[in-house]
Amino acid sequence: MLENERNDDMLWDHLYDKAVSLADDIGVEATVPRCHGRQANRPNAPAQTPSQFWRVNMYLPFVDHLIVELTNRLLNPHGRFTAQYLLPTKAAGLTPARAAEIYAVYQPDLPGCDQETFVRECNRWTAKWTTTSPAPYPCLESSLGVATEASYPNIRICMMILLCMPVSTATAERSFSTMKRVKTYLRNTMTTERLSGLGLLNIYQERNINVEQVVDAFARQKDRRLALIFKV
Repeated sequence: MLENERNDDMLWDHLYDKAVSLADDIGVEATVPRCHGRQANRPNAPAQTPSQFWRVNMYLPFVDHLIVELTNRLLNPHGRFTAQYLLPTKAAGLTPARAAEIYAVYQPDLPGCDQETFVRECNRWTAKWTTTSPAPYPCLESSLGVATEASYPNIRICMMILLCMPVSTATAERSFSTMKRVKTYLRNTMTTERLSGLGLLNIYQERNINVEQVVDAFARQKDRRLALIFKV
């Protein structure tokens, strides 16, 4: 759709007329900026009219960038996302060829495991979920508890990597926003461990935390002056 709109002259004329109308409301005239051969801080392709200038220097580069980003992010997915066939709900599509494809992508993260061993492990994983209803473990996080290190060590590694992979940059942007709120001027001497803990508490506010388990784990780490545990 974007490629068709990019080459549609009538659509650009409509957008330009609308932009000119909005500019007239605030007293701005549509003109061509001063062009110079050494100008490098903005697009400077020559044009005869303001409409041609803004189309060549602003509209077309923006649409081309948008098309490239959509193609790279959506139409050409990352190879590591092939591990989604390890989910119980998609175990029927985990063929030996698909398992070999997953192994080729995750091979650097699977030390001491060859392709034959991984494929046989995937066959056992497929047999488990094709004979058992996957209803109790519909999601990746829940099925990760079934893939133990003793039974499915390589599949567990692949699923843990898949679980940590973000589908967008929203997680990183949220981390930066959280750091701005948590690491204030009064907390400038905060250590990395404490900053990470406060950041996780701020991001995952919807999760319920068992206070008794937290106090128990804190008290058992080492001997403390306060008697936080009553031993019987």
